[in-house]
Amino acid sequence: MARVENTLLISRLVQLDGLRGVAAISVVFHHILSALRPDLVVELQQNTAWIAYTPLSVFWNGTFAVSIFFVLSAFVVTQATLRKADPFWIDAAIRYLRLAIPMTVSVLIAWLLLSLYPTSATKASSLVMSPWLHWTYQDVIPGPTSAIYDGLLGAFLSGGSFFNNVLWTMRPELLGSFVCFWICQSKNACVRLCFTLVFAVAVILVGKYEYLCFTLGIVLREASVSGRLPTAFPIPALIVGLILGSQSIESMRMLGLDSLPAAFTPEFRGGLLYPIAALLVVYSCMRSSLIASALSGQIGRFLGAISFPLYLIHVPVIYTVVANLFLTLHGRPVLFFFAFILINILMVILAYAIERWLERPFLRLLNDLRLVLRVKSRHKAGLSTSA
Repeated sequence: MARVENTLLISRLVQLDGLRGVAAISVVFHHILSALRPDLVVELQQNTAWIAYTPLSVFWNGTFAVSIFFVLSAFVVTQATLRKADPFWIDAAIRYLRLAIPMTVSVLIAWLLLSLYPTSATKASSLVMSPWLHWTYQDVIPGPTSAIYDGLLGAFLSGGSFFNNVLWTMRPELLGSFVCFWICQSKNACVRLCFTLVFAVAVILVGKYEYLCFTLGIVLREASVSGRLPTAFPIPALIVGLILGSQSIESMRMLGLDSLPAAFTPEFRGGLLYPIAALLVVYSCMRSSLIASALSGQIGRFLGAISFPLYLIHVPVIYTVVANLFLTLHGRPVLFFFAFILINILMVILAYAIERWLERPFLRLLNDLRLVLRVKSRHKAGLSTSA
């Protein structure tokens, strides 16, 4: 069993990278529709179109896609933490830098774009009546110092950013990672699972359901390396997960299910529904060879590689460049369509460039920093022992 566990700890499930890329595309679709077709996004409650109440809406349900991100993060972070066995403070410091530095770059890009297009979102909102387009700075744009503060600290403290509203996920990402690091301090799997269960009960009691995703990711990892992850019915699990992930509080009202306790509805960041659905989707991708093969191909690998930079830059582009394009070409839908496609291609190219020439070198620097901190930590521990 130990041999199997070590093999799984070292190996990387490539299909999970592909799944992360697909989830990132879903978030992009969600925000594009929130900006230009708010009637297709149920949570905006803008005379919602019928298709938004169907299971098809799972493909642009950004909140559910974020739940998948969190489950994947917990799985990967737990696996990496147990493999490296570094002190908590090293893991925490590296994780903070891993999130904060790219965030800061993204808000500086947002600051620049908002400075160039300071009213495009407001003007576009007057045409499409999208409340989402108001969730950013307009008219008077704070200076670059405010952007730097937002990226390094502000978004973690406030749980969001008006430079880049997608950064609300970064506080759960950071705190959820810290929980994974803390739980991984124990080398006993049973103890780790007990701590995970206690944390899961706590977050359910306080209604912070997004953090439940991290507990499920930890459990998924533990079940996987111990050989106890069920192998049966991955395709039905995927179907059920996607159907649950497509639900909204409004669609549940239409089904007469709104009388259920709030925890079982997607009213608050998806309730228990989205974490469970995300768990089923991730499980199916791990256990279905068909799905794994599809997500492990060149497209899946590419989307997985650019998923984080694409996630961080797409909202500022929509608020500014896309909104201005919509205003300029309003009344010429065909021309806008082709220009819009071009903008999205350029956005993907930009995400690739960031991944290739910024993210990869940055990750190498973080790895070098980890090695330096590890040596210092062991040297200090050696001095303490000898003393």
